[in-house]
Amino acid sequence: MQIDRTLSPTQYQPGSNRLRTPQTVARRWLAAAACLMLTACGHTQNWSQAPAFVTIGGTVTGLTGLAGTLVLSDNGVDPLSVSYDGAFTFALSIASGSAYNVTIKAQPVGQTCTLSNASGTTTSDVTNIGISCANTPTIGGTVSGLLGTLVLRDNGADDLTVNANGPFTFATPVASGGAYAVTVFTQPAGQTCTVSNGSGTATAAVTTVVVACQTFTIRPLPSIYSTAKAVDYSPYRAGGPNAGEVPSNADIIQDLQLMQKAGFTLIRLFGADAVAENILNLANTNTPSLKFQVGIYLEGAPASCVDSVNDTQIATGIRLANTYPNVVTVSVGNETSFAGNLPINCLVSYIQTVRNQVAQPVTADDDYTFYAGYDANKNYAPDTVLQTIDFASIHIYPFSNTGLWDWQQLSVPAGPARATAMMNAALAELKTAYAAVASYSYKNAAGVTTTIGASMPITIGETGWKAVPTNPGAPIEQVTNPAIANPVNAKMYYDLLGTWTGAGAPVSIFYFEAFDEAWKGTDDGWGLWDKTRTARYALCGTAVGTACTSPLYAGAGYFH
Repeated sequence: MQIDRTLSPTQYQPGSNRLRTPQTVARRWLAAAACLMLTACGHTQNWSQAPAFVTIGGTVTGLTGLAGTLVLSDNGVDPLSVSYDGAFTFALSIASGSAYNVTIKAQPVGQTCTLSNASGTTTSDVTNIGISCANTPTIGGTVSGLLGTLVLRDNGADDLTVNANGPFTFATPVASGGAYAVTVFTQPAGQTCTVSNGSGTATAAVTTVVVACQTFTIRPLPSIYSTAKAVDYSPYRAGGPNAGEVPSNADIIQDLQLMQKAGFTLIRLFGADAVAENILNLANTNTPSLKFQVGIYLEGAPASCVDSVNDTQIATGIRLANTYPNVVTVSVGNETSFAGNLPINCLVSYIQTVRNQVAQPVTADDDYTFYAGYDANKNYAPDTVLQTIDFASIHIYPFSNTGLWDWQQLSVPAGPARATAMMNAALAELKTAYAAVASYSYKNAAGVTTTIGASMPITIGETGWKAVPTNPGAPIEQVTNPAIANPVNAKMYYDLLGTWTGAGAPVSIFYFEAFDEAWKGTDDGWGLWDKTRTARYALCGTAVGTACTSPLYAGAGYFH
C-alpha cells in the first residue's frame, strides 16, 4: 500500500499501516483519561508498575522519659523523636525492596541507647528494629576539709579540678553497670586528701564518694627506731608463699625467740596476710618485747588502681595495725619501682588510704635509686610519694651493685688486706647511696622545697651481704677459694654497719635477713641463720652463735 506523505505527523503512526485521523487521536486521549480514574488499565500501562511502599519501625525499651528525648533517623533523614518506651514508626514510608538504615542522632540525657536489627532491605513493613536504653550514671560525692586545689581522677583518665568543699560530679558518666574508681591525682598544697567509697559499679548516679582533706604533719618515729637492732624476717622454710607454705606455730615461735635472744627487737615483715597476723599474735604472747614494721604487699595495678590482691592486702594491713599493739610502723609496697607495673598515683592513693586509717607512721619501702630520683625519664620520681609518707625506708645492696663501685680493689695486695679494703669500699658505697637519697630535693606537702634528709627520717630497710654463693651468673659470686660470698665477709659487713652512727647516718638499719629462704633460689643465702636455724659466723660471740675465731676475720674472701 502507498502512504500519502502529505498527512501530518500526528496522523501518521510509523510501523503501522493505519492512518491516525483527528477522530482516532481524540478517542485515544479520552480512553487514557478514563483509565487514569481506574485502579488499573491493563498490564501494558506504566502506572501499573509503581512500587509498593512500606513503613519502618520497631520497639524502644528502657527509655525513662524523664531522661530526655531520643532522636532517631532513617537513611540519614526523616528524624523521629521518641520520649517513652513502646512502638515507633518513621513518618516517611520507603519503596519496597529498598534499603533502610536506622541510626541514633541524639542520645537521651543520662542514658545510652543501643540498636539491633537497625539496617536491611525491605520486603514488607519493618517492625523488628530494637532499641534498648540504659542509664549512664554520673559519678560524684563530697569533699571536706579542702583548703586549696585538688585534682580527682576517675578510672585513670577523667580528671576533675575541685577548688571548694561540697558536692562534686565528674563530667564523664559511665555505662550502666560499669566500674568507677576515684583517686586523688594531685594533692592540694600542704594537705593530703584521701578517698573512701571510691570504687564500685554504677547502675544509677553515684553520690557517695567521700574525699577528706587534712593538713599533712609528719608523724615521728617511735624511739625504738633509734635504739634497737633491726632485722628483716620471713618465716618460710620450704616452698614459700607461692607454694602455699604455712609456717607452723612452733617454727614461728622458734624464730621469734632466736631473734630476741640475738638482740633483735625491731622486726620488719613483708606482707599483710594470715601468716603475718599469726606472727604478730604469737609474738604478742611469747616475745612481747619485739616490735614490728608491718609490710603491705602490692602487685601491679591498672590505671584505675583497682586490684583485688592489693585491696585485700591494704585492708588486712590496716586491721593488723589497729589490732596489734606491737605494730609500730606500716610500710606500703616493697620495691614497686623495680617492677614498674604500679602507676605512681596508685601507690600514692594506697599510701593515703592506709595512713588515713592508722595512727602509726607510714612509709613505702623501695630501692634507693627510686628515692634518689635516678630514673632518667622521671617515671618513678618520688615527689608525690614523699608528700604522703612519714619516713623514707630505702634498700641498698653494694654486694649486688658491683658495677657502681670498685669491689675488686686491685690496687691493694691480694690477701686479707684486699678483703678489708673491699669491705670498707662496700660501706663507702652504702654511704654514697644514702647521701644521694638524703640530698634529693623536692616540694613537700606544704609546697616548700626541701630535701629528704632535712624533711623526714631515713631508715635503711634492707642491706646485707651473702654468706654463701647462690647465683653463678654474678661476677662477685664466681670468686672461689675463698669465696667473697662467705660467712666471714658477711660478718665484716655486719660489723661495719654497727660503726655507722652519728650525724649523716640513718635512724636505723634493718639487716637483710634473719634466716635463709631456700625457695628464693639464686637470691637465697643472705641469712644470719641458715635454713636449719643454725647461726652463721656473723652472730659469733652472741648468745645464739659460736665463739669467734682469732684473728676475727680470718678466711675472708677477695678478688683474685
